[in-house]
Amino acid sequence: MRNTPARRRRLFRAAPALAVCLWLSTTLPGLGCDADAPGWRDAAGACVTWRTLEDRCGLPPSTRCTPDAPDPRAERLIVTPKGDPSLPPCRGCGCKGGPGYRAPTGRCVSWKELARVCGAELPGACIAEEVDPRAPAIAAQEGFLAGRPKRR
Repeated sequence: MRNTPARRRRLFRAAPALAVCLWLSTTLPGLGCDADAPGWRDAAGACVTWRTLEDRCGLPPSTRCTPDAPDPRAERLIVTPKGDPSLPPCRGCGCKGGPGYRAPTGRCVSWKELARVCGAELPGACIAEEVDPRAPAIAAQEGFLAGRPKRR
């Protein structure tokens, strides 16, 4: 396509409408967010998905985000624990703060992949070793979040 004067005029006329659409989708509550979203917007005004809620907003979501049409389930989410790989070498899954389950592949399972690898019902396909008491609740939560539709 050539950059002709007629083409430039058409693009120049369409720019204000595009700007208004972009402004409406990020500033007005309720517009632009999926119906199955948790109902929170990050600092930039973008809708947050279930999968990114903890990373972008923190838990509870009101830590760093503003409510749009909050889903009550978002307030009941549990903070996903983090293991500490800097601890000295030890034996067994869970000794450095992980959930305490060994995957069928022989590797220890992380908190984030607990439901995907082991299943929402623990121990599922995994072997329990040094199990953290929070593991069943986190696995159920990760199973819930995995069932949410991905952003289009």
